Amino acid sequence: MKTKALLYFLPLAAGVLQGFSFAPARAILQLIALSVLFICLSKSHGIKQAFAQGFLFGLGWFCYAISWVYVSIYTYGYQPAFFAAAAAFLFAAFLSIFPAAAAAFSALPAPALKKGFPLAFVLGTSASWGIFEWLRSWILSGFPWAASAYAHVEGSLSGYAPIVGATGINFLSALIAVLIAVFVLSFRDSTRRLVCLAAMFAVITGGIFFGRIQWYEPAAQVRFQLIQGGVLQDEKFSPMGTLTSFERYLTLMKEGGAAAETVTVLPETIFPIPLDRLPKDIWKRFTEGTDNGSRMIFGGFTRMKDGYANSVVEVSKGRIIESYSKRHLVPFGEYVPFGFRWFIDMLGIPMGDLVRGSSSQAAFNLGNAQAALLLCYEDLFAEEVRDWWTDASSPNVLINLSNLGWFGDSLALPQHLNISRMRAIEFARPVVRASNTGATAYVEPDGTVAAELPFMAPGKLDVTVTTAKGAPTPYARNGDLPSVIFMFLLFFAAIALAITRKTKLNRLQ
Repeated sequence: MKTKALLYFLPLAAGVLQGFSFAPARAILQLIALSVLFICLSKSHGIKQAFAQGFLFGLGWFCYAISWVYVSIYTYGYQPAFFAAAAAFLFAAFLSIFPAAAAAFSALPAPALKKGFPLAFVLGTSASWGIFEWLRSWILSGFPWAASAYAHVEGSLSGYAPIVGATGINFLSALIAVLIAVFVLSFRDSTRRLVCLAAMFAVITGGIFFGRIQWYEPAAQVRFQLIQGGVLQDEKFSPMGTLTSFERYLTLMKEGGAAAETVTVLPETIFPIPLDRLPKDIWKRFTEGTDNGSRMIFGGFTRMKDGYANSVVEVSKGRIIESYSKRHLVPFGEYVPFGFRWFIDMLGIPMGDLVRGSSSQAAFNLGNAQAALLLCYEDLFAEEVRDWWTDASSPNVLINLSNLGWFGDSLALPQHLNISRMRAIEFARPVVRASNTGATAYVEPDGTVAAELPFMAPGKLDVTVTTAKGAPTPYARNGDLPSVIFMFLLFFAAIALAITRKTKLNRLQ
């Protein structure tokens, strides 16, 4: 009975460790957490028990990693604590279905491990984990937040990012974790242990090798002025919210001024009202800094044919010269899934049902560089970031505008920064971020954070960014498809090996 209870408690505890590993990135903790789950799966009795173990792992993982959902509902949605906790738990439980399903599929080749044939378990477990992490990025518009790969932005596996992206790293981290599990379980088999060590060494060494390749060429330098307003959500949507935001950002921009040809970047939706309702005197004073040829990029609600969109505008000499509208909207925050209008109305989410932007929008011309725009969690979807790379052109820098003020001083801020770091490595392009409460930062193409403002406090970050050019990385060209096909082939190979092994054992008996 104690052993059985342990097989359920350990996955839950390991899931919490998995959630803890993402901010800041702790690759070793993520690998340990996942290897504990895989050891428990090797001891499970059938698919049902494996599903339960994977589900408990997911609960620990997501209840910790996305605990900031509670903050948004309780603090800024003004809902009772029990309701906020219940909603956050249910969301975590939904996301836990994916690791639960991966664990259940891992149980299919698990008997081969118990019968002395670990290869099927190694291949099947790592492949099923990678497949279901990929599915999490697609199903119901996708939410791949806190994926295993984001714990590895500073580890050797990050070297694979320009080749296979985060999807491939999810698989590779699972592969190392299952090799650790087999190593631990094979304490009486020195040969098997050596094979596990050799395989882990090969994967890690490969990441180090690819990480030393420079996948880009330095291009033009661009001066950026990144503004972090630190305007809390209850301030922003108060009766004086527009004036508060205006004064805060205007003060920050005027501190020290800005040289000519500087690009000032402000966060997402800096005003609580649409830009076409902004008083003319506020617009004039707010944009007068662009009269000397400088450019200003900021987020706001813009009127479209069918409603309002969450947009980014580029202003020069007091007028909008370019705009981009968000393509990947947040469910329950920016669009209403069918049947949930009551939930949006109860929380009173402003602009909770927006118009989706077109999938073919032009990059912003910064004079000597092209910039791809990403609004808030759009940088979570690498396959959509790839859309900025076309046969005709490719961006030299990625610009992310965010407002994480809904989540307070929580894990969401450093977690989102690590997501941007992974995109920088995948596409070999620098990323500049302007966020209302953080992280406002400059990330180099290798994922290094070159400069960053403290969280939650107002501030201005002046940086000179060396943009990048050159052929697209292998991942920018090919995306997730090669990795996904490879993982499916591995999984089917694992099942075939397990069946073949079982047939041979039956014949011997």
